[in-house]
Amino acid sequence: MFVLKHNDSFAMFDEKGNIRGLNEKEHDTADGLIFKDTRLVSRAVLTVNGREPAAVKAAIDDRNVVFTADLKDGDLAISRSFVLWNDNIYEKIKVTNSGKSPATAELKYDFDADFQDLFEIRGWQRKKQGEMHAPEAATDGVAYSHTGADNVTRCAKFSFSGAAETGNDAARFSLALKPGETKQVFVRMGHDNNEPPVTASDFDHAEAAAAAFIESQIARRPVITSSNPAFDRWLQQNAADIALLTTEFETGPYPCAGIPWYSVPFGRDGIITAFQMLWQDPELAKGVLTYLAKHQATEESKFHDSAPGKIMHEIRQGEMAGAKEVPHAPYYGTADATPLFISLAGAYFERTGDEKFLKQLWPHIERALEWIDKYGDFDGDGFVEYQRGADGGLNNQGWKDSNDSISHADGKLAVGSIALCEVQGYVYDAKQSAAKIAAILGKTDVSKRLAAEAKKLQENFDKAFWSDELGTYALALDGDKKPCLVNSSNPGHLLFSGIVPEDRAEKVADRLMSKDMFTGWGIRTLSKKEKRYEPSKPPHGYHNGTVWTHDTAITAAGFARYGMEDRAAQLLTALFNAAAHFPRMRLPELFGGLDREDGKPPAPYPVACNPQAWASASESLLLQAMLGIKIDGRTKTVTVDNPQLPPWLDALSISGLKIGDSSISLEFRRNGNETKAECVAKSAEITFNTGAAASAPKLKRHI
Repeated sequence: MFVLKHNDSFAMFDEKGNIRGLNEKEHDTADGLIFKDTRLVSRAVLTVNGREPAAVKAAIDDRNVVFTADLKDGDLAISRSFVLWNDNIYEKIKVTNSGKSPATAELKYDFDADFQDLFEIRGWQRKKQGEMHAPEAATDGVAYSHTGADNVTRCAKFSFSGAAETGNDAARFSLALKPGETKQVFVRMGHDNNEPPVTASDFDHAEAAAAAFIESQIARRPVITSSNPAFDRWLQQNAADIALLTTEFETGPYPCAGIPWYSVPFGRDGIITAFQMLWQDPELAKGVLTYLAKHQATEESKFHDSAPGKIMHEIRQGEMAGAKEVPHAPYYGTADATPLFISLAGAYFERTGDEKFLKQLWPHIERALEWIDKYGDFDGDGFVEYQRGADGGLNNQGWKDSNDSISHADGKLAVGSIALCEVQGYVYDAKQSAAKIAAILGKTDVSKRLAAEAKKLQENFDKAFWSDELGTYALALDGDKKPCLVNSSNPGHLLFSGIVPEDRAEKVADRLMSKDMFTGWGIRTLSKKEKRYEPSKPPHGYHNGTVWTHDTAITAAGFARYGMEDRAAQLLTALFNAAAHFPRMRLPELFGGLDREDGKPPAPYPVACNPQAWASASESLLLQAMLGIKIDGRTKTVTVDNPQLPPWLDALSISGLKIGDSSISLEFRRNGNETKAECVAKSAEITFNTGAAASAPKLKRHI
């Protein structure tokens, strides 16, 4: 499938540019134009002279703006170009007679709008349905409407330029072409915005506007180039994909999780993506924090898994959410988004020194802290747990949220209120962050209390979760406080959080890089020695042995936090090598966890989202970890500590890294096993430190 996105809409096409109304249950994928979780275009199929032309080539440009499908039918060359803008697909159809005789092209364009909710497309069975209204003819096309079970009427319109005939489900065009002649047809389809008939200039305007939007997102970040052209292509693809996935809300930019199933704001995904991009683009983190603060829970609801102060998991705007057939308006079933929200607030302040925003955010941080202590800890043992409130919610509420992701060594699933290891790490870091924020805001007593709570949690966590048998930390404690003694990737998140004592860090890292955990392409979510190991087959492989791009990147950042930048560089190399085997070097949400073998690519995971925000942003976090970059926005100080360029990368430059209104440009060069960093340009108020001049301890606050 070929994917375009803009704000609340995304569109998926096949290699011919067609949309056929596919669904996941029958086809393992889907297509169409989805607007606010509702499919407004379920069919858009072009035939020429009574048949579908043959596919020649299909591609999306490097900016993620225009999708072009080139087709052929005898002497007729057909080019279909698509742009998505303001909830509408704009299409330009070019038909060229490449023969030596006159030709006629009879075009038929079949179309439909089924108004299916995205959950329906994914295979959910509904107990109630809305009402489809009769199509209405317009001067330039046809309008459809549907009133859902949520009593909301949604509208779609198909507009055509120069159609000879338009019916309720098809438009026809008759093009007489001289030898070498080209004629064009224009289509607009999607949300009915009461616009005039579509014209050629509408397509051009949509393309220009979509390109400008992508460029505006990328412009906030520095320009990064290297001595390796393939690596540069990977950087450019990831930059374009993060821009593509970003939606501009009134609260600022927010990276939606992934396409097709998760093209909406997710709490955890948005926070982690913002963490990954923070050193390059702090405005993204500000947008995430503002949006999540706006949607912070204010009441208890078992149906929504909410409680006061909790940060949301996911928000949907479709019919099923509106009719309360699903609890996603919004849904709060996540144990980790709330502490991660606090940590991101602390990291954002470190990066920017934006005290004004910090003061605005403080009441939301207080509420999040209250949730951790009052609602997150079910039984008062000092650990944050989760347990589903009602049917329709998630059984598991960490980032590994599939039904079978948390198990014991014998393969039995953990039950009861579950305390995940990484959630305790996030709480530890959250309380450390909140303690520093409180001190900055003059709340000394609060700061001391939070710092003491973080220290106590670290001690209690180590006692309860460390396993000499595993040589690392247990995955979780189940409802009976029995540890899940399985080797998993979750301890990589513990390194990222800083909760691991320094004398255990290398042991944890060794375990993560052992042969049963490290595939050569990345870190497995579950050791291949475990009972529930399944490296590539859905649904059981989703979190039980596959490699998740962001998971490996977070582990790399954890390595760097404890001074193991060389291992961070090893993981960057692994993921970069994996990316070379995927179309457009676009790493998916996850891929198979089989061992790396010479001449064989990593195994794809059939239903993985691609692009996925925290997968696309992983390269940014990996770079920061490998290069040892730390930014103090308050003092405008940039520190580079123990940078490591891998053998395949001789040099790398970062131009225009912004700190407030100032900027700095850096160059990294490798000479044998040694990498040196140099500041090549900077604003006068910025201080640059490297190597021995760096005052940062080995255990870094935030990389």
